[in-house]
Amino acid sequence: MPLSIVSPNQAGATADAILRNMNDLAPPPRIRPIAHPRRAPRAAAACAAMVLAVTAALSYAAPAQAQWLPPGDRIRLAYAPTAIHFIDEPEYVNGNHILALEWLTPRHTFWGADRTHFGVSLFDNSYGQFSQSVYAGLEWDWKQAMGGDLFLSLSAGLIHGYKEPYEDKIPLNNALGVGVTLVPSIGWQRDKLGLAATLTGSAVAFRISYTFDP
Repeated sequence: MPLSIVSPNQAGATADAILRNMNDLAPPPRIRPIAHPRRAPRAAAACAAMVLAVTAALSYAAPAQAQWLPPGDRIRLAYAPTAIHFIDEPEYVNGNHILALEWLTPRHTFWGADRTHFGVSLFDNSYGQFSQSVYAGLEWDWKQAMGGDLFLSLSAGLIHGYKEPYEDKIPLNNALGVGVTLVPSIGWQRDKLGLAATLTGSAVAFRISYTFDP
């Protein structure tokens, strides 16, 4: 086949024709409509409504839940790391970890007391034996000091956990397996935080407490 010589002008015209044909074949550009704000999905709206409903329910239920104790009653949680003994004996242990939960109420008082408390405590006794105590007592507000109130307390209760060979260290424990206790205390309360020194037999325990309205 004979070769034909194409001039530069003819080549340019041919290229322009090819480009025009390609443009004719290309689909017309899509015209995008003016964007409108997107609507929130239904799932998001449902979640938001559920959150609002739960929040409203909790807000409504919180005051009702706070009334499971009568007005004026409180709960006190107290902890003392150890008891300091006045007489040192080889059998005594350190780290008694006295944990107490008490219910305070202005009712059921006598002898001019300002409130009554009912409590339960768990601890290791002076000889390292796990022990439990239930008790009740009275508290008298004394005077104000350091931005808080000083008070006096007297508790009586039952204690269990003193076993052989120390079962005779608590009155009546040797005969009944459960002993009796009488515990005087002096404390200081400021808002919800409290401190107290508690006399337990031949030892004194310094405890810290937190009082809250349920």
